[in-house]
Amino acid sequence: MWEFLLALFVGGGLGSTRTAQRLVKPILTLFIIGVLIAGLIYAFIVFTAVSERNNVHHVSTHRSH
Repeated sequence: MWEFLLALFVGGGLGSTRTAQRLVKPILTLFIIGVLIAGLIYAFIVFTAVSERNNVHHVSTHRSH
């Protein structure tokens, strides 16, 4: 998997070098972890907003005027 990602992001010839592998693996790992954390934060915010929107008890559904 790492070889495919290195070839994809860095290039075929450069991705096979030892230095590129040593540098790109931690960068890709941090990027993937960052994307996962950002996705979790986004999902939490969206679900909280939806939950608050569905929980409006102060607004009456029927007006008798």
